[in-house]
Amino acid sequence: MTTIIGTTIIPEMKNFLLCACILIPFLLASCGGNGQETTTAGGSVTTKSTGLNLVNFSTEDFAGSGNCASCHIDLEDQIGNYVSIGTHWRSTMMANAAKDPFWQAKVASEVARNPHLKETIEEKCASCHMPMAYTQAEVRDVSALMFENGFTNPSNPLNPAAMDGVSCTLCHQIVDPVLGKYTVDTSTEPPHRLIYGPYEDPEQSLMISTSQFTPMYAEHITDSVLCGTCH
Repeated sequence: MTTIIGTTIIPEMKNFLLCACILIPFLLASCGGNGQETTTAGGSVTTKSTGLNLVNFSTEDFAGSGNCASCHIDLEDQIGNYVSIGTHWRSTMMANAAKDPFWQAKVASEVARNPHLKETIEEKCASCHMPMAYTQAEVRDVSALMFENGFTNPSNPLNPAAMDGVSCTLCHQIVDPVLGKYTVDTSTEPPHRLIYGPYEDPEQSLMISTSQFTPMYAEHITDSVLCGTCH
């Protein structure tokens, strides 16, 4: 047995944790991708970076970040600063919430220590780190486990949704957010799935035709309680 700051590390998890610690810096670095500096008319320097490919998928209630990035990419503000959320988001902890090897190792270690709570632990962790897959699994009434044949397995039908982490169509579909719980209206059908943003009277036709979501204004989208649904 090995003890680190009072926590007993199960032997079979030691190599997993070691690899996670080594891989994290490379994972985060790779998310930034190859950058290209440009100088704006005002003299400021911005960096355009491609990074890892964003995920493209569609389910009954969600779509991948790559689907959204087909429009929300290569954007600049009035003075030429690069403000593409599709590029910047992919290196965030939200984008990598499911890919983080240390997090996966920690969940695995908790399951190894408490095998009788395997289902509870994996589903609870997946609900916030793999929220699209978790929510879709609930709707389909299928397993929401992470390991073996679960969400981390590439052959799992919900693997793309899981590995996209805390993504666009999860947060922007949350209704009536409360601390510690998020709710997505899964009763609607495309193109009547409402997706919320901070701008009043959005132009709807383009987004409906390209993504099968209907954009709507919602005040809560800029409120910290939206983040508090998981945090």
